Amino acid sequence: MNTQAIRRLGVQMGRRLTKDARHLKIGLGGAVATLLLASIWIVVDARQDEQADVRTAATNISALLAQQGRTALESTDLALRAIADWLEREDLPQDDAEFRTFIRSLNERLETVRALFVIGADGYISHDTDYPDTPRVSLADRQYFSVLRDDPDRDFYVGRPILSRSVSRWFVPVARRLESTDGQFAGVAVAALEPNFIERTYGRLKLEPRDVVVLFHADRTLIASVPPLPDAYGTKAENVRIFAPDLAEASNGIYQTMNPLTEREAVVGFERFGAFPLVVAVGLDHGDALVDWRRTLWTVVLADILLIALMLLLYSALERRRLERQVERQKAAMQQKLETIGFMTSGVAHDFKNILAVIDSAVRLLRRRDADETLLRGIDEARERGVGLISDLLQFAKDQEVHTSTFSLDGQIRSLEALLRRSTGSGVTLSLDLQAGEACVEASRALLDAALMNLAVNASHAMSKGGELVISTRVVDLEEHPKLHPGRYVSIQVEDTGQGISQETLASLFQPFTSTKGTHGTGLGLYQTRRFAREAGGDIGVTSELDHGTRVQILLPVADSSSP
Repeated sequence: MNTQAIRRLGVQMGRRLTKDARHLKIGLGGAVATLLLASIWIVVDARQDEQADVRTAATNISALLAQQGRTALESTDLALRAIADWLEREDLPQDDAEFRTFIRSLNERLETVRALFVIGADGYISHDTDYPDTPRVSLADRQYFSVLRDDPDRDFYVGRPILSRSVSRWFVPVARRLESTDGQFAGVAVAALEPNFIERTYGRLKLEPRDVVVLFHADRTLIASVPPLPDAYGTKAENVRIFAPDLAEASNGIYQTMNPLTEREAVVGFERFGAFPLVVAVGLDHGDALVDWRRTLWTVVLADILLIALMLLLYSALERRRLERQVERQKAAMQQKLETIGFMTSGVAHDFKNILAVIDSAVRLLRRRDADETLLRGIDEARERGVGLISDLLQFAKDQEVHTSTFSLDGQIRSLEALLRRSTGSGVTLSLDLQAGEACVEASRALLDAALMNLAVNASHAMSKGGELVISTRVVDLEEHPKLHPGRYVSIQVEDTGQGISQETLASLFQPFTSTKGTHGTGLGLYQTRRFAREAGGDIGVTSELDHGTRVQILLPVADSSSP
């Protein structure tokens, strides 16, 4: 497989993995979005249902109470009509015993009425179920008496709560006009409705602690309430919305307002007692009414959290499997690359060995012809280096143990100086700053030479218009390094003033077949250099800035013993 095919394979694999990851994320996002939209719909729909239910409950309760109130008033009016019929048939003396027994029997049948009494045309009580405890006082100034006395066309009246002068208790007067046989005003028959009884009746409803029920006169005078507000009975609630719905538009209705008793939003249903001037209003606390909805909300939220967590776990498992597959594919691709490297290295070494054999034959021929021995010795040294490099390259390609020795790093670089200068070209100035002293390393001389030659040639190519190349050595004490153990290392730095390398290229610089020279490079030099450094127990790093040059640092551990 050639390098172009491997590059195409890597690109295809990368695109496929990126596409798989994108599809996985889109699927997860779609599932989460669908879940959230469905949850929002469920929560909103449940809230609307709860609000409709509480409005229905307020309407139904107010209608039920109004019906009960109408029934009670109609029963009271029937009792008053029976009293009027008796009095119209005969003229009774004051506190007639038989009549008193009659009205007491009526009173016993009326659970909402505390007392029944008759007021004569003179304004004084003539008959009373409280007899003989009723004091002799005038009631002519009472509104229920004066209204029926002064208006012949009105025969029935329900008044606002008043305080009884006989027993000092609040009651709601329900009165009917009495007339003589000639049609003249003869007084009124009155039923005293007990607000306390109304409170007990409404209190039997199973309402929440912050719910309220109020009964008031059509003129907005408060009659009774749950919870009880005895200090407010008989007063007009002109500015309190919950006590004063607008009866001018409808005899019943539903609205939402602030409950002044709890300072919380309440849904209020109200209904008038038909023809009677009484209104009942039921205020259900809006917050308490939504308790079930809040339970639904929390159930949906917890279910969403659980489902999203499960989806994330599934996504994590799928992503982990995708990454594992990616690693497996990368390993397979890397193995193919390494096999290609070995094949190419073996081929190059074989061809290079043949070239060196030709050079060796040429040198022997030149010696027979008495050529310059100094020049021939230099050629011999270069050939010997080439032979050593070929041997190590072949072992390197076959993944066998490379022949290593312990040697002085500075001495080895000095011996390579002439070859380095010839390989960098005339436009590049080579400087050596060797400060490692007698520090030695244990490595392959040939692979070190090849690494330095690779770096020098790369640097010279980056300085096509000329520049400066500096190779320096130092002994450093490492305390922290992401890949190396603390200890003493020799630092080899190869620094140029060339065009530099982009950050994108730096990220994959040491991958096989990654080249900064385009089609002119094999992309194997830096890969082999890093492999040499790591095989020797060290590491390599590159820093670069566009238009400001590149610095390559090789760190090799200082050997415990040395030889020159």
